[in-house]
Amino acid sequence: MIVLNGAANRDPRQFPEPANFRVDRREAREHVAFGRGVHSCPGGSLARLETRVSIERLLERTHEIRISERHHGPPGARRYRYVPTYILRGLTRLHLELD
Repeated sequence: MIVLNGAANRDPRQFPEPANFRVDRREAREHVAFGRGVHSCPGGSLARLETRVSIERLLERTHEIRISERHHGPPGARRYRYVPTYILRGLTRLHLELD
């Protein structure tokens, strides 16, 4: 058996719409990004606060955020490149357009 960190938090039995980024997710405390129990990240609380403040400031100044069709293609046919690893599934780049 192989444990894939990139599959964490994507269980549809635990997280409705696991593939969507949802800042209002009610199950956010069940997320394993900063570990659990004795393996918990000591900077997790600060990182969550910094992230929340950053996103709030960005959204206060932004009317619309969308994925760049020029870089990633149209909806339904998006193209992304991922970091070449079996452990994490991370994008190499995400081009966004802001208004």
